Amino acid sequence: MSSIFKDNLRSELNYHDISLRQLSDTTGIPYRTIENYLSARETMPTADAAVKIAKALNTTVEFLITGSNQKDKLASNIQKSVRLFSKLSEADQTTFIRLMEGILRK
Repeated sequence: MSSIFKDNLRSELNYHDISLRQLSDTTGIPYRTIENYLSARETMPTADAAVKIAKALNTTVEFLITGSNQKDKLASNIQKSVRLFSKLSEADQTTFIRLMEGILRK
């Protein structure tokens, strides 16, 4: 099961574009400890550490450990989309909305 955790943690870090250092700073978990979670040794975190990591990555411990809970993944995707959309200029937002509407009419 630790391999699943390692893979899901790596996936979430990539998805959120968060470095190990940033995760360490956010969670208070030592960098080396997080590095161990991703190493060949595949160390499993304590429940407390898993909760901190899940909160920092806006996911659930269940997802990190089992890979399930697609509802939370969808919510995470929506939040990321909104965050990226808000960075666009007003003109680009309008263009993006029209593009999405066009795609949905297909």
